[in-house]
Amino acid sequence: MNNKIAKNFIESLIFSADEPLTKESMKKMLSYYGEFNLDHLLNELKHDYKDRGVELVELDKRFFFKTSDTLNEFMRIETKKTRNLSAAAMETLAIISYHQPVTRAEIEKIRGKPVFRGTLDTLLELKWIKPSGRRETPGRPVTWVTDFEFLRHFGLKSIKDLPKIDELESVIL
Repeated sequence: MNNKIAKNFIESLIFSADEPLTKESMKKMLSYYGEFNLDHLLNELKHDYKDRGVELVELDKRFFFKTSDTLNEFMRIETKKTRNLSAAAMETLAIISYHQPVTRAEIEKIRGKPVFRGTLDTLLELKWIKPSGRRETPGRPVTWVTDFEFLRHFGLKSIKDLPKIDELESVIL
């Protein structure tokens, strides 16, 4: 397999994948056909799709194609299914995003109120949070972190792109 075919192969993998692909998964699939410089192939694909209707995006070390931001105003035709989150869900999500990994008990301590199972279930269903293991403390509670869809929904490249607490306080005051 030559570089052109390898690039087309990577392109088709990303297009047909159910979810964004990591470099590791692409390298594994590509390794059956020889040694290739995956970084070079991905950079070529990014360049090929620059200034087009779709673009190759890397988010949280995963690659996917999405509609170019230049077409946002034209893509507003699609209907959006909205879901209003409760204040409890918004508070819980904010605590998880700023204090991750965090346990339910820690969330409750910060909020000063209990966290009901339905709140976490809603955030899990949206794929905005996910379990991230267990604390090495009595009872071994589950820790929670934000998930990939949280980053994608809020347009963040990483959790480090969240506004800092002092920035938020200056806006609120």
